[in-house]
Amino acid sequence: MNKEQLKQISKEWHEAFGTDELKHNYDKYLHENFKADFFGGQQVNKADYIRQDQEFAKALGHNKIRVTEQVAEDNKVVSLMTWTATQIADLPGMPNTNKSFTVKGFAIDYFENGKVTKHFPLFDQFEMMKQLGMAPNKIVAHGNL
Repeated sequence: MNKEQLKQISKEWHEAFGTDELKHNYDKYLHENFKADFFGGQQVNKADYIRQDQEFAKALGHNKIRVTEQVAEDNKVVSLMTWTATQIADLPGMPNTNKSFTVKGFAIDYFENGKVTKHFPLFDQFEMMKQLGMAPNKIVAHGNL
């Protein structure tokens, strides 16, 4: 597959987050040997990722991920995204707020035979928590104490 086709697959998959369409089409996007590496050090396989992805999506309403820019090289696609959603249920360690958020993030996806084999996502979770009212709006730098 060429770079543009890989970018399109990545875009479709990311923008489908939280939709019923994705719920029944993970196999269209994810390789059987899929692994997700989260920047906190957690790594999950395809089955665990799908389960966690669906649980997370259930706690969020009005989910909309928009891919705004992509770069592809060899078998890798980097996608810059904007994510807007409303928290409608508890998330792990985060009680429901019924508040909305808009944050930026990116993902690095590695492909094999037109499907994602490795996924490295990172969204601005601190900004999300601020908008949900779970973190201070202003952080005082050490030098400003």
